[in-house]
Amino acid sequence: MASVSPAGRRASDGFGIVAIILAAFILLPALMIFLIGLAPGMNAIWWLGIVLLPIMAFLGLVAATVGAIGIVLRVRAGRRPVLSIIGLSLGILLILPSLWVLFSSSV
Repeated sequence: MASVSPAGRRASDGFGIVAIILAAFILLPALMIFLIGLAPGMNAIWWLGIVLLPIMAFLGLVAATVGAIGIVLRVRAGRRPVLSIIGLSLGILLILPSLWVLFSSSV
């Protein structure tokens, strides 16, 4: 019985894929709420942003952590951590609005 050698198979960046999926899971609804809120008759949808902000911060923190772990593991393995870097960047992007609300002087 012939078996396929795993050496010919390219290893995927599992942590990077998970980080991107986690970030996209909350980034897409947040973007949708922002774009709908720009319409003149839909200003009442902005309250969903208040509900979504803590969820964005939590999932952004989780995605950034998973992305950072993926970067460390990929660099140790001698591979390029492209997807993990994207996942870490998206996680930080999700954390920034919460930090802006917490540290802005107008609140």
